[in-house]
Amino acid sequence: MSQPLIPPQTEPIIDEDKFLTLNWNVFLENLAEGDAGTSWTPTFAGLTEVGGAATKTGVYYRLSKKLAYFVITITPVTNTSAVAGTTICNNFPLTIAGASACMTCSGFTAASTGITNAGIYTATWSNITSPITLTGIIRVN
Repeated sequence: MSQPLIPPQTEPIIDEDKFLTLNWNVFLENLAEGDAGTSWTPTFAGLTEVGGAATKTGVYYRLSKKLAYFVITITPVTNTSAVAGTTICNNFPLTIAGASACMTCSGFTAASTGITNAGIYTATWSNITSPITLTGIIRVN
């Protein structure tokens, strides 16, 4: 009788086709238990908030020692505006290891990219009255 194959305990974060992969231990552990996420209150530099301070909530999920997935929601009082390259979430709780892409969207009408580097830079938007969501996978130390 042949021995059962043991799932690999280590494998590259990026496979040969440049797709994100997780080792089997991480994958199966997250299926069984999941990561409940860690919440924080994001702060922004360069965000224009009309009618008062927008409500900002953030949560991140550790995918591995080097990767985290984040979601930030900005709910304006009246509206918010941002400028690419200037508006930044400057208090991400983990140390960012390098530039990664992130997505900015509002409702079902708009989506554009931002970037993470020293912080999470937003894309440009103007006078948006509905909640804005920033999301992405980020390389961390």
